[in-house]
Amino acid sequence: MSNDWMPAARAAILAMCWNWLTYLTPELRALFGVPDAEFTTLGNLYNAADALLKKAQNEAERTHVITVELQAAFKTLTAKMRFFRDRYFKIPPLAEGDWAALGFKQKDPHPTPIPAPEGTPAVSLSYSGGPHAMTAHLGPMAGTRELNPESDYGYAIYLGVMPPGGATLEQAASEKRYLMKPPADGKILSHYRFSRRRKEKILFDAADAGMTAYVCCRYENGKGEVGQWGPVASAVVP
Repeated sequence: MSNDWMPAARAAILAMCWNWLTYLTPELRALFGVPDAEFTTLGNLYNAADALLKKAQNEAERTHVITVELQAAFKTLTAKMRFFRDRYFKIPPLAEGDWAALGFKQKDPHPTPIPAPEGTPAVSLSYSGGPHAMTAHLGPMAGTRELNPESDYGYAIYLGVMPPGGATLEQAASEKRYLMKPPADGKILSHYRFSRRRKEKILFDAADAGMTAYVCCRYENGKGEVGQWGPVASAVVP
C-alpha cells in the first residue's frame, strides 16, 4: 500500500532485518563501510524485538506492559534500519544485485497516490471469557459512508486504564500511564496496536482488574496517516 520501503507487518520487518544480518558478511560490511559496533547493535535490536514479539503472540505472556515494550522495540529497530539504509546502502558501492538481495525494490516512477483516511470508526467492548481480557469490536460508525479500502486501510487502536476515582500523580507518571480522569477522546490514550481485523483481543495485567479501560480508534492508511477519532468505549477490566 505504501511507497515506503519499510514493511508494515512486524514479522516482515524482522524478516528483512534478519536478511541483512545474514547477507552482510565481514567482507561486505567492510566494502559498504558498516562499523562492527553498528552491526552488533542492529543484531541486538533485532533479538530484542523478536523476543518481545514472541511474548506478545503468546496470550499467556502478553500484557499491556509487553505491548508498550514491543512498540518501543520496533520503533528503535526500524529507526536503526532506516539509518543503515541512508548511511551504508548506497549505489555504489552496492551493486544492483546487492540492492535486490537486501530486499529493496526500484522506485515506481508513477506511484499511485494514497488518500488520507476519511472514515470514522467505532469500537465496542465485550468480555472474552479469559481472565483480565476483553475483545474490541471494530468497524465503521453506523450511518457513515462506505469505506475506501485504500485510505481506510486498518485501525489504529488506543488504550488507557483508570483506577477507581482516577489515578494519583504517581500512578499517572508510572510506566502504565494510568488515567486521572475519563478521556473525552483518544488524544490522551496510548497507542495499543494497528490492526486490520474486525475483532482484537486486549489483555490486561491482573493488577488492572476492577479498573476502567477506555478504548478508541481511528482509521489508518498504508502510509501511516491517521484519520479522525471515533467515540471512546469503556468497560471495567474483569
